Amino acid sequence: MIIHNIYIISSEGICTLSIKLGSIDTDPQIIAGVFAASQKFWAHLTGEDPQSINFHNLKAHLKQFSTGEKNWYLVIIIEFENPQILRTVEKSILEVVMKNKEIFEKFVADTNEISVDVKNQILEKLRKIHCPYLQTRIFKNFCKLKINRLEKNNCNMVSMSDCKEKIKGQLSPSEKSF
Repeated sequence: MIIHNIYIISSEGICTLSIKLGSIDTDPQIIAGVFAASQKFWAHLTGEDPQSINFHNLKAHLKQFSTGEKNWYLVIIIEFENPQILRTVEKSILEVVMKNKEIFEKFVADTNEISVDVKNQILEKLRKIHCPYLQTRIFKNFCKLKINRLEKNNCNMVSMSDCKEKIKGQLSPSEKSF
């Protein structure tokens, strides 16, 4: 699983936090508006909140959550879904958010405090999640050949975006599909 972007969006459609790890470079406020509107539309139409949106080889994983009085959306744009790692990533992000829930609860429009403090905490948490390919043939046959001195501590969910093309080239068609 490769994480391209992480967004935390208020229920009003304001992006309070945007983390770019991959190659997708978009305006976070446009993304926030689109996802908040689609969530509300889908919920109104079906009575359910969508869990994901697929487009080409990417997937937007959606999770609605609350910090108490305010509701939020966690959006993780991923490639090559790994459900177990996705749950770990989601849990790690939400742990950081709940640890800082006072900042989110008092949020009105200024995202600076969230952008700086919470973003760094999330990145630090994600660095503790090892690359899921660390123990597979991809790592042994590809990554190890490209790195003279192997630093396993640097193989984590944050650094994986640097390896995206390497991993993509080594996955079988079934591993690439959602």
